Amino acid sequence: MKKNRPLNEEKRKAIIKASIREFYEKGFEGSSMDTISKEANVSKATVYNHFKNKEELFIAITEILKDRLYESFKYTYNKDKPIEEQLYEMGKQELDFLIDEENITLIKIATIVMIQKNQIGLKVLETVKDDCMITVAQWFDDAKKDGKLDFESSSFVSRQFIGMIKSFVLYQQFYGAPTLPKEEHENLLKQAVNMIKVLYKK
Repeated sequence: MKKNRPLNEEKRKAIIKASIREFYEKGFEGSSMDTISKEANVSKATVYNHFKNKEELFIAITEILKDRLYESFKYTYNKDKPIEEQLYEMGKQELDFLIDEENITLIKIATIVMIQKNQIGLKVLETVKDDCMITVAQWFDDAKKDGKLDFESSSFVSRQFIGMIKSFVLYQQFYGAPTLPKEEHENLLKQAVNMIKVLYKK
């Protein structure tokens, strides 16, 4: 049994990789388990051994996205480090995540399927929390407790900060609009940091 586990895991990875490509190119309704099995170079029975239907495959994809989010956004307030420096680091983590092609592909698939297949979307929303914003809000709470920033709602100010970066990077990629040139990334981060300084720094 042990000898089969690495092979089975490789097959599972191949199936997920094929399903990501299939969902991205054809959407949820246009995709088929038959095509996914061919793309993954495994039998249809093997696909069903791992995932009983397309919904389970989609859930597996959202789990990958969730894991990437958890891994990318780990903010901890440091009272010995300048506020500006910490804000810049948080903003850069967000920016780096949003310009990663694989991350954007997963975000697009998850967003479109969740809109088109409402029941699946509700299932995903039950299990996936906006942990990025929770972590950022906690950072702002800690900065306020340390007397460095002053605001009424950490939830609001965290969304204000991250939202500014998303508005210049993420949404354009959904609509096929030109993305922010890399040479302007630094200025975007500095402006986002400056916005928080001007509005909330004590």
